[in-house]
Amino acid sequence: MTETAEPDRIRPVGRPNATIEDVAEAAGVGRQTVSNVLNGSGRVGEAARARVLDAVTALGYQPHHGARSLRSRRTRQLAYVMPRGHLKPSNLIMTHFLQALAAESARRHYGVLIAVPDADPRDDIRRMIASRSVDAFVLSDLEPGDPQVKVLAEQGVPFACFGRTSPSLPQPWIDIDNVAAQAAAVRHVLRRGFTRVAYVGYATSQYWDADRAAGFLAGLAAHGLPADPASQLLLADDLGAHAKIRDAHARIRELITSTRPQAVVAGSDRLAALVYGVAADLQLRVGRDLAVTGFDGSVAGDLLIPRLTSVAIPITEIAKRVVDRALRQVAEGPDTDPGEIVPFTLRIGQST
Repeated sequence: MTETAEPDRIRPVGRPNATIEDVAEAAGVGRQTVSNVLNGSGRVGEAARARVLDAVTALGYQPHHGARSLRSRRTRQLAYVMPRGHLKPSNLIMTHFLQALAAESARRHYGVLIAVPDADPRDDIRRMIASRSVDAFVLSDLEPGDPQVKVLAEQGVPFACFGRTSPSLPQPWIDIDNVAAQAAAVRHVLRRGFTRVAYVGYATSQYWDADRAAGFLAGLAAHGLPADPASQLLLADDLGAHAKIRDAHARIRELITSTRPQAVVAGSDRLAALVYGVAADLQLRVGRDLAVTGFDGSVAGDLLIPRLTSVAIPITEIAKRVVDRALRQVAEGPDTDPGEIVPFTLRIGQST
């Protein structure tokens, strides 16, 4: 026997037989607003959303998601296609993003299905599309003209990205302005009186690494300072092997001993930590003899002594907006809006 359930009637938890109308009355909103909040659809102001969620908690209201899925053909699942490199313990920023993505999805009564492809990620995406196992996809670490984005766009499947898509592709992405952020770090050390500034970044095909290096040059140019190529060091981004870390350490040491900068602006917190190690070897006191800035605002910077000055990426806000852009497409159809730039902050530590 098949049971037909009212999709908006609860299983009693707090208040017996509470309904969506009870939630609407308690929150001072309409029934449709409650439905939009619970479905992650429509446009609901943050104040109204908070009142609805508070009322849901206070009344113990739980939507019958199984019945709702039968009616709407939705799975209440997002797929996060996660590059294998994000599994490394050293990748603190993307670990933070995964946590924030799961938390924000749960707030919208969604789960997150994580796919870590062994080969071509498009194969995993096509399988999930064919099985209708998820409502939308979340992507990160995009390449120029990313093939994953092309597959999803061709299939008309909802998706959103942490990081920018190419101009010719749909633009449901959230990011910071890496150029402006790195220029802000340069401006900070110059205003602190450190006038000879070097840069340590990554040599990759990723746009954010190129943008951060460009931001270093823009920061110098804004203060009328020349860019000395000898003061710019770009390293391979795969520093997992001990031999590569030793090589990076040696090259940073050569940079500091040959150019004698007063400050080193780094393209990541991990690179900044390597600079700390070299400074210790050279008996330079970070924050006094040598200023250092990082980029990410990860917990690793908080553990360094002295505490690292770093560009902080607003990961929680980015995850919130990524989920919003994905679920808006689930509810309303194709997203034709441009990408969104969220503000960064320069978190000041004792390293400068």
